[in-house]
Amino acid sequence: MTENEKWLQWAVELQSIAQAGITYSKDAFDLERFRRLREIAAEMVSHQADLPIEKARNLFCSETGYQTPKIDC
Repeated sequence: MTENEKWLQWAVELQSIAQAGITYSKDAFDLERFRRLREIAAEMVSHQADLPIEKARNLFCSETGYQTPKIDC
């Protein structure tokens, strides 16, 4: 991974942390913070990849539950 792609690694990590937090948190304030963190990850992707924010949200904010590798059969 090049230095220029480091932002994508950070965005994916932020999204993963946010998704786990949304899954396991019960506190309304924590949920609000994790949702904002997920939104920041989508904004990063939108800005750096020159994508509309809605497309970035669809890519980064549509998964639910704890993030695990998805295996296709």
